[in-house]
Amino acid sequence: MLRRGRIGPVAIKSTKERAPATPLPTNVIIGHDGLSGDGEYQAGRGAMTGIFPKAIAAAAAWALAGAAQAENIGAVTADELEAALSEAGLNPTMLADAATGAPVASGAAGQFSFIVRALDCSGQPPACENLLFFANFDLGRTADAEDFRIVNSFNDSQVFGRAYVLEKKDQVGVDFVIELGGGVSEEHLAQNIGRWADVIAAFVQRFQEGPPAS
Repeated sequence: MLRRGRIGPVAIKSTKERAPATPLPTNVIIGHDGLSGDGEYQAGRGAMTGIFPKAIAAAAAWALAGAAQAENIGAVTADELEAALSEAGLNPTMLADAATGAPVASGAAGQFSFIVRALDCSGQPPACENLLFFANFDLGRTADAEDFRIVNSFNDSQVFGRAYVLEKKDQVGVDFVIELGGGVSEEHLAQNIGRWADVIAAFVQRFQEGPPAS
């Protein structure tokens, strides 16, 4: 069961003792702050039992949706999301929001775990217009002013992705939104999903490098 955290206040406390480079944070899967719903998920199609037949069915559903190239994609179902993430090599396991039934996926980009929440959903099965990707990391120590500096530096320099500090949980994280409302091509969706692994890698590298020079 996964639960959301709460973003703590961004009051920055001074610190004078800090290693020159930040160690790699420990990746954790938790809920994402600032979202509606209770942040609790239940197992869905990606459960290990019968995963191969269901993966084949999901891939077939995605292929069928992509066959009509003249039609833009304005929303995705759980099957379509699963197939798109699989195509990108992100190893999805499908879940569902316990309160709304909206699709949720857990996945892995290399060694890093992440969650995708489908938002702004309608119909049955739910088809959703927005996809929120996020990955959170345990710092293994108290979050401090240097973490805010690193996060701000990342946000100032990166076009894709938004970093944040979960001060009360001593965690940092990064998220990435893909908007489908109004319609996008299958290629556009695949390109944006493909960026997610690069967003996580850039975020982790920034923490490994440590805070920017004053």
